[in-house]
Amino acid sequence: MTLRKTLSIAIALAACCFALSSNNLVAATASTSPIVTYAASGTFASTPISGSDTLKLAGEPFSVSIAVSESTAPYKTGSNWAAYDKLKLTGTVYSGLTGSTPITIQSGQATIIQGIDPGKYDTFTMEAPITVLNISLTIKAVIEMPLGTITKLTLAPFSKAVSLAPANATVTYSDTSASTVLAIQTGTLTATVPAN
Repeated sequence: MTLRKTLSIAIALAACCFALSSNNLVAATASTSPIVTYAASGTFASTPISGSDTLKLAGEPFSVSIAVSESTAPYKTGSNWAAYDKLKLTGTVYSGLTGSTPITIQSGQATIIQGIDPGKYDTFTMEAPITVLNISLTIKAVIEMPLGTITKLTLAPFSKAVSLAPANATVTYSDTSASTVLAIQTGTLTATVPAN
């Protein structure tokens, strides 16, 4: 074997090893990145802002959470916002139609949009298709938070828990024919990395 062939084989082998180790590094990074859990719980206001509240959620408690790796890349970004999609949401809501029996909700298509309005406030928007009482709905929560709550537009813990109230938090649920908007009377939104 000539020196040229030996060098060519050595370079090709090195390139293959580098490519394999790079792929393993990316996979390891994704699997070992911290998981941020976005969790909101509280009680809806007793009177809807708009709509007929056919599911009788007004005045009822709720809780939802989305757990996602910090390494998840946004699917869209702007100068002061970032959007993440295809996230897994789980939670429970209560309805005046079912009494004290909680209704489990889930979606594998939830979206989070985090934004910073410089000099004003931060925003957190969550949207997801769900099924409640055999009705296909889209839910959308919009929350205004104190400036500085979002530490960076990538997925990361909030600087502090956010208190939810009618002045800063609403949830809309809609189907193909109607929408209902509810304020959140009391509650909390957090984004944390749970301790191991």
